[in-house]
Amino acid sequence: MPSVVFIVVELIFLAVAHCFGGPPWAVIGALAVVLLALGGIRIESLALMVPSLAWLGLSHATGNRELFFPYTMYLASCVALRATERAPWLGPLGGAAIVAAFMVIRILQQATVRVLVVEFVVAAAILALVVVAGSWSRRRVAHVASPAHFGWRAAIVVASSLLAYASLAI
Repeated sequence: MPSVVFIVVELIFLAVAHCFGGPPWAVIGALAVVLLALGGIRIESLALMVPSLAWLGLSHATGNRELFFPYTMYLASCVALRATERAPWLGPLGGAAIVAAFMVIRILQQATVRVLVVEFVVAAAILALVVVAGSWSRRRVAHVASPAHFGWRAAIVVASSLLAYASLAI
């Protein structure tokens, strides 16, 4: 039954991302779903991922397309944190895969080299902070599947997307 719920929620997530954000938002969301599913089909992964749609809602409501970056970093952080639980090297790799897809999309959108460099540097710095914070939170909480650990992951993911949002001022 959990796998059916996972599939239904992911399809709704991707449909919303595509309908309100378009293909770039859906591509980043689909990549995140696939990478999260590689670690096992867990409802907790979706619970961590679904709030990223708040950035889509804000973007749609305000017309601010730049909010695609905080959305991407939110999902990259989700993937990085979940993948690190399987193996320490998988976290940075998973997050980097999301960032790489974002960079390809931005190149296709004809972003300037200066903008691409700034986005890349900010994304790399945020991912590094996420990996360090995730490692720290795992040491502080005895059981990785505990509600306290989920709370730490959620806080880290939200903080990473807020840092990405703040970086838009650069």
